[in-house]
Amino acid sequence: METTLYLCQTCRMGQPVPDDGIVPGQRLLAAVSACNLPENVRLVPVSCLSACARGCAVALSRPGSWTYVQGGLTPQDADEVLGMARQFAASADGVVPWRERSALFRKNTIARIPPLPAKEDI
Repeated sequence: METTLYLCQTCRMGQPVPDDGIVPGQRLLAAVSACNLPENVRLVPVSCLSACARGCAVALSRPGSWTYVQGGLTPQDADEVLGMARQFAASADGVVPWRERSALFRKNTIARIPPLPAKEDI
């Protein structure tokens, strides 16, 4: 099943727009886009994940799985962001065991959201 890596491309990390007009979210998007995405991971740039106070943010999601929202990311974290996506995609239910997560993954989790219930469970 395909994992979606949502990446906030509008994040300014609480700073004014730089003189060159390229905000940190766009820099993170460029850095992640320049890497090879893990198998079964799709990158989707979004306008805002409403995690503005936590710096650049991404969300990892797929149907029937938990969703993770990560913040405090920088363009230098592109490889670790893809590592998080790889671990998430390889998990059975979106839950990556705490001790298997990178320090960045452990420390920068903003939220873990349960899977939506199936229609027949409502």
